[in-house]
Amino acid sequence: MKKETAFTLIELLVVIAIIALLLSVLVPALRRVKQQAAGAVCLSNIRQLAVAWQSYSADHDGEIVHGHVPRTSVPDPTHRFWVHYPQTEAGVYRGEPADVRREYELIGIRRGALFDYLNTFDVYHCPGDKSSVMFASTEYATTKSWWNSYSITGMMNGEELYRTGVVDKVAKKTSDLVNPGGKVVFLENVDERGWIMGSWLMNYANNPTWVDPIAIWHYERGTLGFADAHAEMHNWRDETTIENAEAGRVIHTVPRPNESGEDIRYMQRAYVPRR
Repeated sequence: MKKETAFTLIELLVVIAIIALLLSVLVPALRRVKQQAAGAVCLSNIRQLAVAWQSYSADHDGEIVHGHVPRTSVPDPTHRFWVHYPQTEAGVYRGEPADVRREYELIGIRRGALFDYLNTFDVYHCPGDKSSVMFASTEYATTKSWWNSYSITGMMNGEELYRTGVVDKVAKKTSDLVNPGGKVVFLENVDERGWIMGSWLMNYANNPTWVDPIAIWHYERGTLGFADAHAEMHNWRDETTIENAEAGRVIHTVPRPNESGEDIRYMQRAYVPRR
């Protein structure tokens, strides 16, 4: 009679342990590959946005597109901003938590000054953007918005125009720029209010502080677009930068004493377009 064989309990446990070990190695690696792929798309997005930003300036005698995204009270209604607030087809503001929806945000994007150079909504969204997950417990979680993943920095004809004492540093034309290859225009941003308002801001004085966090969707790396239309992935170093990003708001205005402060000094240099 042929003797039947089967796994013993010990053998089964060994096989299960090996499978668990393999999964513990493979799952993080696959997650990293997925985030790297999202980073490649994001890098392409910001590169295209930076080229559109530069093309707009070339078509408007060197004037820089308005980098502020206003709420319903527009500071200057004659400005055409790079993207506009969420709105209906009739132009009615729909940016409040009870009103905003993806369709309204996309209308605002389409009516922005750069859309004609891009003709696609995809460029405005990082596939690694986790805003809807981060803020799932807030009142904005039902908005089904958070499409635009990017901001223009406040000094690039942005929100700093409306802050006292800094307007003389704001770049309004490309001729205002010093070292455009080192000046950040676009970066990934995060905003718990359901869509990204205003511009990305920091206090850039001698002892700089964070005003807005930096979104970090790519394993401690972020995508930046510069005034010469190149884009790059930047490695963020300080724990305060990363913790602010994970919280989706500024919880540390300055680096801790044991940190290098490299990130905030880097952005201080990249933020001010002229001296």
